Amino acid sequence: MRYKAIADQIISDIEQGTRVAGTRMPPLRALTKLYGVSMTTALNSYRLLEELGWIIAKPQSGFYVTQPLSDQKTPKPPLFRSHLTDPNRGHASPPAIAPSVIHPGPGPLRISQMSPSLMPTDALQRSLKRGIQRLGRRLHEYPDRQGEITLRQALEQHFLGYGFPFSADELVITNGCMDAVRVALEATTQRGDAVAISSPCFSGLLELLAGLSRKVIEIPYTDDGIELAQLEQHLKDGTVKAGLFSTSHMNPQGTSLSPAQKQALAALASQYRTPIIEDDVYMELGYDKVAPLPAKHWDSDGYILWCGSVSKTLTAGYRVGWCLPGRYLPDVVRRTEFSHFGVNSPVQMGLADFIATGQYHSHLQKTRLRLAHHMRQYRNALAGLLPADAAFSNPTGGMVLWVQVPGLNTHELLKAARQNDISIRIGSHFSTLPLYRDCFRINTGWPLEEDTEEHQVASRHLHRVAELVNSQLQQGETQ
Repeated sequence: MRYKAIADQIISDIEQGTRVAGTRMPPLRALTKLYGVSMTTALNSYRLLEELGWIIAKPQSGFYVTQPLSDQKTPKPPLFRSHLTDPNRGHASPPAIAPSVIHPGPGPLRISQMSPSLMPTDALQRSLKRGIQRLGRRLHEYPDRQGEITLRQALEQHFLGYGFPFSADELVITNGCMDAVRVALEATTQRGDAVAISSPCFSGLLELLAGLSRKVIEIPYTDDGIELAQLEQHLKDGTVKAGLFSTSHMNPQGTSLSPAQKQALAALASQYRTPIIEDDVYMELGYDKVAPLPAKHWDSDGYILWCGSVSKTLTAGYRVGWCLPGRYLPDVVRRTEFSHFGVNSPVQMGLADFIATGQYHSHLQKTRLRLAHHMRQYRNALAGLLPADAAFSNPTGGMVLWVQVPGLNTHELLKAARQNDISIRIGSHFSTLPLYRDCFRINTGWPLEEDTEEHQVASRHLHRVAELVNSQLQQGETQ
């Protein structure tokens, strides 16, 4: 097709350096004259290039060339035998437990979150207003303990579009994804039980497990995914009562399990009749056009409890999430009744409106492209600022980047960052084991190139972190 041929030519121009990253592409009308094609063909060419990540649209400005990822090293995962640890008393305490208490300021690099400027705030407010109007006199009633049926049906139809069918009657609405995970843990485990997690693991999950007095068994995560052989051995031995895994664009690496691994994880849960809690909060933020299916898709016996929310994709302030708990549905519903007596009805109805009107799908399509562009910016910026042996994860989606710098003492880096009023999270925040002392994680949800104070802060902080890394390494060499 003509539009694909034009796109291929532009990609070739970018690869050969004829079109440089950051420069503006010709306006659509100019492109039609350049190639002698219709406006529809020109627009289809730009849309294809945008989907492939070669260009990005900037509102009221036009299309710009993005910077392709350079060849970069990836962090070397540690090899170890998994064993029982206590997140309350292990290596992770105190820095990994409640780091927000240690350094309360969020900063653009610390919390995995998109810039508010990328969020459809006005449209959300309009949906919230319509949602309240639809509630009518029900505004004064207590919420449905399982969640507003209108929202559950909207989510049912939304995820059906990904080829992931489920019934609205099987879904439970929660106060965010972490609340869904908490309820799932309480429904499937007890105090003192061991929960299998991947290593490294999102620090918030470690904090939650510590707060619930659960022990953990960290399962190595390699270039091929979770070491399922070690997980299966623990399932055979009965040393773990449940698993808790992120499977798509996981935090802190941003990488994903393959469909084969997700299918194998679901098979292990069924074979050993052991619940697996799937934290899938980043599922819809993949850089590919098609969202990956969760492990829950292959769950035939109901042992996987799938959890998600709109906290990362749309707004954290709504505090709306969900759990698809399979065979544990009655216990999960009962526990939500006891813990919070339902979720805010107007917010649920507003979100249902935003999803049902197609605005959520449209927002996600644009957001995925922006996040992929951000990740290119951050990886390439850090590759030019850090030592040559620095390694970077290769995220498949989301907004977190895992960085490894051999010889770096990240505890000293964290101290220096705090002194500069910069907030990051270091490797020890993501494990109960002393495995990631030369690693740190940053958020890539803020644009680096836009000329606003909000985004300039992200650029300044990123450059300052790189300066602190280089300074710390130089001090280590002289000692």
